[in-house]
Amino acid sequence: MRSPRDKFLNQLTGIDGEFDNWPAWQRLMDWLKKQPWHQELFGGDKIPSRLLHHSTLANEVSKYLGGPEDNS
Repeated sequence: MRSPRDKFLNQLTGIDGEFDNWPAWQRLMDWLKKQPWHQELFGGDKIPSRLLHHSTLANEVSKYLGGPEDNS
């Protein structure tokens, strides 16, 4: 069963599935890099080390876009 965070990100990004593994991180990061506001989320050009874990990236993107976080 998908979490509310995953459902939110699925609807927003068009990426099907849960954001709980490396391939999901890569798909979300590929989508994120295409967004005009990605540097604002990163705080610069480089990806912050805190976003190198799949659940942290999904939570931060969801929170940034006004969606729920997954606390499990």
